[in-house]
Amino acid sequence: MKYNLNLFGYTVDCLLSFPNGTMRIEISEEDQAALRAYLLRVLVKYGREPQPQDSLENLVRDAIEIEKGMNGHLSEPKLKLPYEFQPEIKEKLIEAAELQDMSATQLLIRLIERKHQNVFGKEG
Repeated sequence: MKYNLNLFGYTVDCLLSFPNGTMRIEISEEDQAALRAYLLRVLVKYGREPQPQDSLENLVRDAIEIEKGMNGHLSEPKLKLPYEFQPEIKEKLIEAAELQDMSATQLLIRLIERKHQNVFGKEG
């Protein structure tokens, strides 16, 4: 079954399955790459200096360590977009973001990251 999992302030689409009574979580390579890019960007805000060659495992380990030491979760740095959208586009963006339990800015960043990965075939 499909499920949205919030990891360190980032919503990841995943598939839950239960083979032989054991829960299994599968995250697509594309979403793992997006999570990795997000952690590379966000961990800096929390005093870490991740390197582009760091593995997803190490980034997740760092994120877990940081979250254990704070009251709350990691979050995307807030930024105001430097341009305006047409009202109907803005409404669609806000509606789509609310359905995914994220801000419109986070959704836009996620869409841009995915498109960038499609075009360039790499993270960051």
